[in-house]
Amino acid sequence: MSARPHAPEGPLGRPEPWFATALRVLVHAVTAGVVAFPLTVESGVAAAMIGAAAGSLAARFVARSSLRLPAIVAIGGVAMFAVLAVRWLLVDWMFVPSLLGPAGALAAGDAAVFGLGGLVVSTVLRALSARRPSFTILEAALVAGGFATLLVAHRNGAIHRPYELADPLIASGEDPALAVLLVGAGGALVVGLLLLSERSLLRSALHLGVVALLLLLILGTTAMTGLPTPPSTGGALGLQDDDRSASQRGGGGGGGGQGDGSGQRSSDQLDFMDDYPSGSPAPDAVVLFHDDYSPPGGYYYFRQNAFSQYNGHQLVAATRAATDVDVHNVFPTTRARDVAWTPPVGQSRTTVETTVAMLADNSAPLGLEAPERFVPATNPNPQRFRRLYRVHSITLTDEYFALMDMPAGDPSWDDATRQHYLQVPEDPRYAELAQRIVAGLPEDLAPLDVVRALAVTQYLSEHGTYSLRSRHASATDPTASFLFGDLTGYCVHFSHAAVYLMRAVGVPARVGTGYAVAEADRQGSSAILLRNSDQHAWPEVFVAGVGWVVFDVAPETVLTPGGDPPDPSLLQLLAEMARGSRPLDDAPQPPRPLSELARESGFALGFGALGLVGLALLLGYFLKFLRLLGASAPGAIYRRALDQLGMCGIRRAWGESPEAFARRLAREHAIASMRPLTNKHLGAAFGEHRGPDVLTAMLRDYARLRVELARTVPTWRRALGLLNPFSWILTR
Repeated sequence: MSARPHAPEGPLGRPEPWFATALRVLVHAVTAGVVAFPLTVESGVAAAMIGAAAGSLAARFVARSSLRLPAIVAIGGVAMFAVLAVRWLLVDWMFVPSLLGPAGALAAGDAAVFGLGGLVVSTVLRALSARRPSFTILEAALVAGGFATLLVAHRNGAIHRPYELADPLIASGEDPALAVLLVGAGGALVVGLLLLSERSLLRSALHLGVVALLLLLILGTTAMTGLPTPPSTGGALGLQDDDRSASQRGGGGGGGGQGDGSGQRSSDQLDFMDDYPSGSPAPDAVVLFHDDYSPPGGYYYFRQNAFSQYNGHQLVAATRAATDVDVHNVFPTTRARDVAWTPPVGQSRTTVETTVAMLADNSAPLGLEAPERFVPATNPNPQRFRRLYRVHSITLTDEYFALMDMPAGDPSWDDATRQHYLQVPEDPRYAELAQRIVAGLPEDLAPLDVVRALAVTQYLSEHGTYSLRSRHASATDPTASFLFGDLTGYCVHFSHAAVYLMRAVGVPARVGTGYAVAEADRQGSSAILLRNSDQHAWPEVFVAGVGWVVFDVAPETVLTPGGDPPDPSLLQLLAEMARGSRPLDDAPQPPRPLSELARESGFALGFGALGLVGLALLLGYFLKFLRLLGASAPGAIYRRALDQLGMCGIRRAWGESPEAFARRLAREHAIASMRPLTNKHLGAAFGEHRGPDVLTAMLRDYARLRVELARTVPTWRRALGLLNPFSWILTR
């Protein structure tokens, strides 16, 4: 018994409507072009689109064949190997490159791979989904994956990529984010086209209109509310508004204010996490340097907050008056804001002015090391930057060895303030370990506070292991669990341990938080990028006459390595946006004559109209030949015959029945084959005659119809009908 051919495409074996087929072909062609766009040249993209469109049409015949699904997949796999073999013949076999040249051979190889590959993939996927509608999810996944691959380089705030989309916009001074949003909307629209399954053209158009309306609403809302902020780690440092507040964390004293000018900070304590989320390379801010400055330790520290008050569990933001008065937590909006206390400018410090452009919603302003004044500034790109302000800082210029003879602490502090910066947990192990550390110092250096602080940081650097995964968060004292346990943790553990040990030997210290960026990341630029992965916590020591100085710990054993340096082109782009400059010349241009503007507008409208006309012609031809080469079903064959008659100017009159039309053709035009073709079509439509025998007979009648048209209609008339792209519109 022979295998029964599978039913044509469409639910319940009914033929798929022509507009659904057209949508499928369009979706496959666009998806193939999107996938090929970043991988090959223009000829390869065009070949991929043509191959995918042809594969979508060829799948109709494969789906109706007697091949089973495993056989279709296997043949597709063999065909892909054949495609690779063709590329080898075109590129690696010396005969073809010798004829076409290396560049020509590569172009031919790309066109073959992407064209034939698109043909094979599209044929297999479309045939699978035609046989089993559930396989349509594979087509949808391919569409979504293709658009996602095109835009994946834009993730994590890399707004300058993909270069093919971003470069033209950047060259004209525009933000490429809108183009990326439009591409994403296009991807969603293509997926919507793919999933349209209505058999009614009107319903499909209605659903498509709803999808387009939703996409326009999303784009319009984005334009009004601004671009989304780069993703945050949602981490333990409390630098951004999306980090958890103190009330959500639990524990700890401290004020925990909301930055309302009361002196309380919006995040009052740090988190100890067992699995700290690794920071993303998304940019949080770009800092422009107005003065040339090189940090003595090789790192820029942009401080946002400080934690000095011990609450019996950990260090939290100070609530006691006259402590940490150099920390400012209010953004400048309408006027400049001075920091309550700043270190003196002298031999050890200099002034540096910077501009900070925030891309993320941080909970407080940040400044280079020791800010003294925050000044509001005009935001040149509100769609990109959340806020922009200038910072006057008093930054350190001396190395640590130049500070060794200076005592720690401020002579003007009272006993309560000094005790605030020296308070440690009651656990005696802190003092015992701190004494062991300083006991190894030379006798002449042991009394020096700066040397003691350096000894602590050196001990932790040598014995500690940096890892974002640890097991100390559940301990009553997480710092003790870290310090007297496996010494494995991240910056919050190291900074707390360093501060406790420094305080245990009489050195006033606290924890600072913000961003730490290597000077090498400037890469010769006058700006630097602060990324989400640069968030950091570090110990600080108050040195008399100098102020708070960073004494950071650099663990020699690192289990969680750092990421790659920032992309210099992204840094340059964001810096130009923050400056309000454009990559091209911004010099004012004289007004252009109205006649020139009118002429250019006329050209633009003319070319636009020609483009629309050309697009309409192409679409007309595409739909016309799609109908002429449609499915072998009774309705499709009958419609094909009507289209052939329409090209010759012979159409059914309004109100004329199919039977009357067939009789008129036999009487007036000597076309007798239309009568049996009409009868078989009506019989199949009403369920009287179905099966392969009916299809064979109808195809035979259709072939006789074409012979009769060639005999009775002049050749020039048939040629004109073939050239008319819209001859099928009046078919009924």
